[in-house]
Amino acid sequence: MNDLAHKRLRGLAGNPALPLEWQLRLLEHGNRDVWFGLLWRPGVADEVLEAAVSHPDPAARTLIPDNWYLSATWRARMADDTDAAIRLTVAKGPTPFRMPVEPLPAETFAKLAQDPDPQVRAEVAGHRDVPGEVRVALAADPDPIVRATTCRGWGVELPRDKVESLLCDDDPRVRRAAMQLAYLYRPEFIPRLLEDDSYDSVTWFDRTRVAAKAPLDRATAEMLATHEDDELREAVAANPCLPADLVAALATDESPEVRLVVSMRQELTEEQRAAIDYTIEPHDRITPPDWLWHHLDDLDLMRLCVHSRHIGLRRGAAYSVHLTPDLVTVLAADSDFAVRLLLCENHPAAPADLLLRTHREATVITRWDLLERPNFPRDRLAEFAGSPDPQLRRLAMVDPTTPAATIERLSHDPHEDVRADAAADPRLPVGRLLQLLGEAATATAAASNPSLPREAMAAILTEGGIS
Repeated sequence: MNDLAHKRLRGLAGNPALPLEWQLRLLEHGNRDVWFGLLWRPGVADEVLEAAVSHPDPAARTLIPDNWYLSATWRARMADDTDAAIRLTVAKGPTPFRMPVEPLPAETFAKLAQDPDPQVRAEVAGHRDVPGEVRVALAADPDPIVRATTCRGWGVELPRDKVESLLCDDDPRVRRAAMQLAYLYRPEFIPRLLEDDSYDSVTWFDRTRVAAKAPLDRATAEMLATHEDDELREAVAANPCLPADLVAALATDESPEVRLVVSMRQELTEEQRAAIDYTIEPHDRITPPDWLWHHLDDLDLMRLCVHSRHIGLRRGAAYSVHLTPDLVTVLAADSDFAVRLLLCENHPAAPADLLLRTHREATVITRWDLLERPNFPRDRLAEFAGSPDPQLRRLAMVDPTTPAATIERLSHDPHEDVRADAAADPRLPVGRLLQLLGEAATATAAASNPSLPREAMAAILTEGGIS
């Protein structure tokens, strides 16, 4: 199969108008690229999914459990697969960016917790959505890596008696993992954990977590606040029990990262924050402090953060879906672009004008995700058809009111992305659609167009060797 034929076949696989019988033929005779186009999209027919679940090639079956477009019910079907790698993928689940995924049913987690492959069981043990009773059962698993992974700390914590049992485990890795849960109420473990600078890939643990969260005695707090390791000083600067004099000392630390962390401590006043020499650049990524991140539903706290002069706190508040309309209005007018972007990405009531403005200003690929936000003004985009910016010209094809003549004109655009979007638009005249089907840059998009004539679909299948 030549490259152009492959592009067409890949595009046809994702065409929502492709007859069911031909979808099933693509699933039976295609390859991974074709299967991806066929299965990795919303609205796949149950008949196609049913055939994919039992497909003889694991490369096709693995597109079910890792697919964020599919329900947990379909993904759970693969928990009985004969291929351990596929069952492991079921246990991991999809990991889409900024998209909620339906958790697996409790009974599926319970089934995977009894999987013969310890890698599968370990994945379940560390999963944030695993039911508490399943994690407790896995704390007694015969494999030490599985037992250690139950201490990862996501979701429901292990009961204290189970942690105490793991502290006496025969395997030193399990005992160390248990210490990483117990140090909050067993402070005798704190010095030992702080001395260990090795990263634990099983429980995703390092000593900065202890420095940031542990109840520290005075000597340990002083040691960390003056440590030569910048990362340890940065971690302890966030510790809520750090004495005030050490907070004041770290506020003038030589490291700008340390000073920034201090500036976001909860107990500081606006004047105290402003007195600290910290800098936040427009493209800096800032992790919201725990006291803010874990209380995004506290409207009194969110109000303080929204009206703060500290950009980091305003960015943190912009993650909250609980903001009232008046707070949304304040953040929508914020001078910091990241505040406005985070508001658009997280709040369902982000205003239409802000969504459009932010999409136009953004340079990140996730700008296109904003088009799926509830208030995005899709019916105000036709005017961009004449924009000098090709990425804005693409917006015109999102507008349901854009006339077919404009789509046809954009199909001749000098920019490849614009032509490809036009090629996939069902308003494009069929004659022009067939022309674009013959161009390498637009063949895949044209083949995915639901207006593609049936005879053209048949020709693509024949050309691709799909009998």
